[in-house]
Amino acid sequence: MASRILALVGDCYGARGGIARYNQDLFESLADGSVEILILPRLGDAAGLTLPRGIRQATAIFNRLGFSIAALVAAWRFRPVDVVFCGHVFMAPLAFVLSRLLGARYWLQTHGTDVWNDQRSLTRRLIEAADMVSTVSRETRRILLAWVNLPPDRVRVLPDTVQDVFTPGPPRPAFRDSLKLGPGPILLTVARLAASERYKGHEPVFAVLPALREKYPDLVHVVAGDGDDRARLEAAAARMAPGIVRFLGYVPDADLPDLYRLADLYVMPSTEEGFGIVYLEAAACGLRVVGGRGGGTADAIPDERVGAIVDPADREALVNTIVCLLGQGRADSSAVEPYRRSHFAAAARALYARLVAQPRRKKSGI
Repeated sequence: MASRILALVGDCYGARGGIARYNQDLFESLADGSVEILILPRLGDAAGLTLPRGIRQATAIFNRLGFSIAALVAAWRFRPVDVVFCGHVFMAPLAFVLSRLLGARYWLQTHGTDVWNDQRSLTRRLIEAADMVSTVSRETRRILLAWVNLPPDRVRVLPDTVQDVFTPGPPRPAFRDSLKLGPGPILLTVARLAASERYKGHEPVFAVLPALREKYPDLVHVVAGDGDDRARLEAAAARMAPGIVRFLGYVPDADLPDLYRLADLYVMPSTEEGFGIVYLEAAACGLRVVGGRGGGTADAIPDERVGAIVDPADREALVNTIVCLLGQGRADSSAVEPYRRSHFAAAARALYARLVAQPRRKKSGI
């Protein structure tokens, strides 16, 4: 009989963003014919999508009480369950209860600020109760181990993966022509424009654009992404760098490789990135990147073949870093090979095998 995972996640198929993509990559790596996965999301509509063999996704329920009730019903119907996967510490209370009721192992996934900032005693106890905790970066693992009482070998790093569609090459001519960006150079930022994620570093970049225009008269900053902070950021760009910033809004996944390929430098000096999959995507397309000091960025920008890390509050350093990297040409895309899907899948399967080798818990009910 196949091993079964009940996955509680914020979002997965039919949703946007790096965490949704991470969940998809993880579950597709595990569902290799010997594992069945039932995904219970709070956001995302998978209706009409053809999901990989062995993976099912229930209808999303955002309401906390409704989600909890639906999860209990789904757990009963999906028995026996070997692993309860919790994709966000917000759902850890429910994941913990379900794992005890089902006699299943409890796997908690962490991404960064979710466990950096929430250090309440209840959160700590729920993390410590996990049979395995996985993090996307070494920095998140370090911060976590500094405030929870967990054996280090129970906290494993499973970084983001970059999909195979992200490769070097020229953009489609029609795509470049449709944007009418001029000769450039083109600075690019791809990120959610959310008020809760102002650490992404859009405004520090806007602040240095006039100085960069003095050296590069045709320089353009392209901002891809949407969110509840877009109007404020557009106003900030108009005030700080009039006529230099171009907001594209949401860009479909199919167009992202071409967007990276037409740019000259990826700039996102984020200070609280859990990892930063966009850095990998850009570098895989041959684009050098500028990241911000702090968080898990150092895992995504491991050395000068990919780019550089800078303090976004230091405007002079930000300008000098951008100018320096623009003068170095394309990135060495081989630097991201360790993050390709095959490596990620092998690491994910090894972690899962290690987890299910542990004895099942004694059921508490259901």
